[in-house]
Amino acid sequence: MTPSSADCRAPAEYFPLLGLDISDTRIGVAICEHVQSPARPLFTYVRRTRARDLIRCVEWVQRYRIGAVVIGLPLNMDGTPGPRAQWMRRFARELAECIPVPVILQDERLSTVEADEALQVQGLSREERAGRVDAVAAALILQRYLNETDGC
Repeated sequence: MTPSSADCRAPAEYFPLLGLDISDTRIGVAICEHVQSPARPLFTYVRRTRARDLIRCVEWVQRYRIGAVVIGLPLNMDGTPGPRAQWMRRFARELAECIPVPVILQDERLSTVEADEALQVQGLSREERAGRVDAVAAALILQRYLNETDGC
């Protein structure tokens, strides 16, 4: 599901990368199209059912010709996995069975808080932020993955 630790940087064949921030109600979607370009938010999808969400993820992988998917892993602040992390690992395994590209889990701690703060700085209202925060968080998660794998 994740590249081996020998894979220090995201291999060029992984690009474009799709980033996902999955909450109880929405999935934020982001993309990084080239090795040297930053991750950017695409859109926010309102979740339906687990099966429908998986179908949508498969469609996005196909539509954007994705080389790998990076999913935010919600760890506790002390770095330990909780019930939500277990749920996310299961979702990632199920998605990996449906697509021919790697599915990578990336620590997502505080990504939504950072995304909301960034949108506040832009002067967006609470309602405007609610519609965009998950996609911005997905971009932050994807960018963290890129930053961590690039400097090995």
